[in-house]
Amino acid sequence: MRRDFFTKKIVSIVGLSLVCATAAEATPAFARQMDMDCMSCHFQNIPKLNSFGRDFKMSGFTMTNGKKEIKSNQNGGLALPENLGFGFVLKARLHDTKKGDPTVADDHTTFSEIFDESALLFGGKISDNIGGSFELANGVNDISTTDINGTVTGVESEGSGAGISGKLTFTKAFSFGRLGITAFNTDSLGLFSGTEMYSTGLYRPIRQFENRKKANILQRNGIGDGSASGVQIYYHGHGLYATAGQYVPGYGQSIDVSSEGYKDFARAAYEFSLSDFTIAAGGFYIGGDIIGVTQNASDIVWTSAADSFDRKANGIDMQIEGTISGMSLMITGAALLNNKYSPSAIVGLKEEKTGFSFDAQLNPISDIGLKVAYLSHEDKRVKTKDESIISLGIEHNVAQNVRLCLEYSNIDYPNDSAKKTDSDLLFMAMVAF
Repeated sequence: MRRDFFTKKIVSIVGLSLVCATAAEATPAFARQMDMDCMSCHFQNIPKLNSFGRDFKMSGFTMTNGKKEIKSNQNGGLALPENLGFGFVLKARLHDTKKGDPTVADDHTTFSEIFDESALLFGGKISDNIGGSFELANGVNDISTTDINGTVTGVESEGSGAGISGKLTFTKAFSFGRLGITAFNTDSLGLFSGTEMYSTGLYRPIRQFENRKKANILQRNGIGDGSASGVQIYYHGHGLYATAGQYVPGYGQSIDVSSEGYKDFARAAYEFSLSDFTIAAGGFYIGGDIIGVTQNASDIVWTSAADSFDRKANGIDMQIEGTISGMSLMITGAALLNNKYSPSAIVGLKEEKTGFSFDAQLNPISDIGLKVAYLSHEDKRVKTKDESIISLGIEHNVAQNVRLCLEYSNIDYPNDSAKKTDSDLLFMAMVAF
């Protein structure tokens, strides 16, 4: 009887992990395609990319390192790796928060995010110039939050819409660099999910801190996440990465909008070497309003961050990676210079939220990383909502595909004398196979 109970429990957890496929890309399936270790593409820990990992991503996941392929010139010109391009990423978090509300005697809350940002993934090389990465999504994932006594305090939705989300890339290398075009459709990874390769927070999965909204200004304001569907062209070569495209802030199997309904975006970064460090600096732009929408409502799920419809934003970011005294070091930073939008809940209201953040991870030994971050968030309309957040963390790579993370954030409200300091403790476990 007891054995049956645990068997059903395991089956339920595995099944739930497939349903909750929402937001990951790092997968050992790509390592199997390359016949290399996972960390050959990653810096310090998954999913942050090193220079080789960035090249692999810019190739549209078409690199194979000379491994045997299954080719079919007569039937579509396929060139598939001989290994199965499937992978799983399972990630679970536990949050413990303390709100600094002087009017509440005990506002301590514990809640879990089970299999949030987990995914069943498949992809890799399809032909000599075509590759992609896809994940299965199956409806909206409702995550229950409970207090310390186990009482449900709310439900938060992660992901949306039944179907497949991901990206498909056509790319070709020339003497002057690599050109490509990517079509993408995502329920939660944001408008830069098509090709973004740096760890500065523009692309939701690739970041230094797990507690993304406490440590990264772009993630804090929804710049690097949310549903998005679009097309972009890109160039990568001689240290320069540049891309531009159009998108709508929605996810679905079909999206029908008028020509005025697409939003513009652009991104550029320049990478160079200095001593033992690789340095990248860049910026981004988001513009355009969503108007003239004629979509079939049954085919599309619009992002929960409705401010994306008329958001106009721009900012700068930077990344430094290398070694110091034999220890690996990564530093990233971002500044949100302009960020104006109209929240859907209040008609006629215009929000303007900006700020900056920076973080660093130093690995005293290869498997252990120590992290620190600082975020300053400015609400130009309601100054009492300004935030100053200091975060500390530790990473442990138990194995190249097993990761543990513990982070603590201290949140201060410099312009609100009535509010005490909040705190947030997060534990995360991840396995990829």
